[in-house]
Amino acid sequence: MTKGDWLDLSVLERKKYNCLSEVMELSRQMGEALDRNDDVSVRMLLALRQDPILQLEELKQAIARKRDGLEPEEQDRLSALAAGASPKGESEESYTKQAGSARRLLERVVELDRRLSIRLGGKNSFYSKTETKP
Repeated sequence: MTKGDWLDLSVLERKKYNCLSEVMELSRQMGEALDRNDDVSVRMLLALRQDPILQLEELKQAIARKRDGLEPEEQDRLSALAAGASPKGESEESYTKQAGSARRLLERVVELDRRLSIRLGGKNSFYSKTETKP
């Protein structure tokens, strides 16, 4: 894979991280608005979250298109890195760090979103419906 391919993927992962940061901040503010019982702010923040979430979907598709345009061996290398293989060279190292940061932030966003959704929707929450009951 060329240095440019790694750079393109790193840039896409950085954009993903930035969108996730925005979703995280808006979600945090939603939690504070819920604590204040400020329904107007909750609705406003929920609407504001929609744009970065849509941007995340576009970035996901852009990353998939970039990956699909690579040779099979290069796709395998990306999969290996995602599975924890050690990066070879500066370009792979940069990409791996960026992708890892985005993945960790996504995990935090999903957890916060789960808590907010359950607070807002209770038994009707998306997460309540998907959790396995013992």
